[in-house]
Amino acid sequence: MSLLASSTPATRPPQFLTLRRNGAALPTDSISSRFEVSPNEGRVLTLTIVPAEAPDDPGLTIMVDEFKPVPAVYRFKEILSGHIREASYRVGNVAAESKACALNDGEVRVTAVDTAHHLLTGTYRAVLCQTNVARAAARRLVLEGSFAFPYEVR
Repeated sequence: MSLLASSTPATRPPQFLTLRRNGAALPTDSISSRFEVSPNEGRVLTLTIVPAEAPDDPGLTIMVDEFKPVPAVYRFKEILSGHIREASYRVGNVAAESKACALNDGEVRVTAVDTAHHLLTGTYRAVLCQTNVARAAARRLVLEGSFAFPYEVR
């Protein structure tokens, strides 16, 4: 009887990942999407969020350096301070980067960190400008969403 009780699997917290482009919701591909944290000093958090409509494309990639596994806000405009806080988006024939915009008030807001289950919870917002067309035709993209998603240390 005790063997049955001890073999009950531990429950994992619920996971979700949302993405909106200029306010329109896009389903995400949770298999292709991934969150990674580098193991070294000055950790880098990389969020890769892939739209379900384009699972083979890179999707949205956000890099944040000096990541600490505690709730915090990482603002893109801090790029002037020497921190790496940037984003890129590549889906289909659209390519955009945060560095191509004059102003990017985006941020990654980590509201909870579950180190036992390697789960990050929070929100993100990035302003990107299209880079694969003439400047006059370039669109401004606002990509935002929320997450409770597992991360890997690599």
